[in-house]
Amino acid sequence: MGHTRPEIPVAQKGAPGGAAGSATENATEGARERAPASAATGEPTDAAAGTATGVGAAFVLLAAVQAVLNTSVTLTSAVAPDIARDLSLGSSALVWTTAAYTLVFSGLLLLGGRLADRHGRRPVFVAGVALFAVASVAGALAPTGALLIAARLVQGVGAALAAPASMALVGDLFPQGRSRARALAAWGGISGVGAALGMPLGGVTATWASWRWAFVVMGVVAAAVALLAPRRVPAGPAPRTARVDVLGAALATGGIALLSYGFVAVGGHGWTSAWFLVPAVGGVALLAAFGFAENTVPEPLMPPSFLASRRRVVALVTGMFAPIAGSTTAFLMSLYFQQVLGWSSLRSAMGFVPYALALVAVSAASVPLVGRLGARRSATLGMLLMASAFLLFARITPESAYVGAPLAGMVVLPLGIGLTAAGAVTAATGDVPERQAALAGGAFNTFMLFGPTVGMALFASLADARSGSAKGMTPAEAATDGYTFAFHVAAAAFAALAVLTMWGLRGRRGGGARA
Repeated sequence: MGHTRPEIPVAQKGAPGGAAGSATENATEGARERAPASAATGEPTDAAAGTATGVGAAFVLLAAVQAVLNTSVTLTSAVAPDIARDLSLGSSALVWTTAAYTLVFSGLLLLGGRLADRHGRRPVFVAGVALFAVASVAGALAPTGALLIAARLVQGVGAALAAPASMALVGDLFPQGRSRARALAAWGGISGVGAALGMPLGGVTATWASWRWAFVVMGVVAAAVALLAPRRVPAGPAPRTARVDVLGAALATGGIALLSYGFVAVGGHGWTSAWFLVPAVGGVALLAAFGFAENTVPEPLMPPSFLASRRRVVALVTGMFAPIAGSTTAFLMSLYFQQVLGWSSLRSAMGFVPYALALVAVSAASVPLVGRLGARRSATLGMLLMASAFLLFARITPESAYVGAPLAGMVVLPLGIGLTAAGAVTAATGDVPERQAALAGGAFNTFMLFGPTVGMALFASLADARSGSAKGMTPAEAATDGYTFAFHVAAAAFAALAVLTMWGLRGRRGGGARA
């Protein structure tokens, strides 16, 4: 339920419904902007209609991959008890079935973006998707926990190649102007939809078949896209001949991985333990060295000018908090459903279905909303809605009925996630130079993937500390008290961040959306 939040464009009034209709509408609009009109009628030619169909098909393929990559983030969390039982894994090893994927995915994204710019966006995209497909099948067949974790590491490599290339290819599909702004806003919702689908997919397959079939589903989708993409997805601009910044890649990957490892270790060892402090300090040192090194190489992995824009930096940070909200809620509410209310893993997964459905709906609706409100107002409103959802979740008790505060929070939270992610991705990527499109995609996805690691460590530790200090309460009351305390802190934090978003996203940038 975290990540990243990508979307499929939405149909306007009178258009055939839902996500598919909106993708076609965006494609038609983009084709109109590119294609010549008939001299007699002033209408787009048949060639333009054919182009629109091709653009729509390409967008669907790219969106399918983006959704699958983010489904993989939350999938193992949803089926963790079944994996532990099947492969005889302890709690620490179980954490790595998720962490191995997100560590590699987030750590290699910047390098993946630069490789796409250097070797061609479509070839790198296809290679990444194919690698992800193979690793997914390997995960489904893994006989031991070690081999499953190894498969998850390889999945992360494939995802880091595919994700930034796919975002850049979306920019290639749609020209500058309203159609591109709508496509980028839609893209802001697809990751979150994919991450939200991981919970019910995992719960259903684990209950009715096996957790392994969830990996098979991801592998089949990725393999189909890898086969279709060379014919359906444009090649993108000619590759650049610039050298790859190997030093920068090593420093950035090592820094992000060490920081992520430190936050993963917090749950088992605490904030003051060497398990957190050593990798956290090491990660910060490597990232500081990365910043210094990027000023000394002719072709930096992350050009200093890329982060010179206050608006872009704030947009990247804002985008990080949409998946934080989703992953934190998924983690804490799953524990509440199963450990306090006594629900089964399947029933708990089904409890997130309204969240997933609402996220799909708002992903479509956020496209015209961002165009009307602008990136700044959309993201700020989204932050305030997420704060409101946390206040709803904070009303839970050991006897709460699902139809009440939990269900209301499950509906309000995705509204905020959708608007925040759509506004953030528009502001972060809408005005980047063409040569940095894949870099922008890599940077945005890096922030979105790193966010859940930090958020879950922070809010889970707050809940545990509060529960552990409770006196005179039953275990269920103490656990619930910890969850509500964490949700209250989250509500205050997101309300404060709304102010930062409103200030930091001032000013107008490209992409056709108002600020």
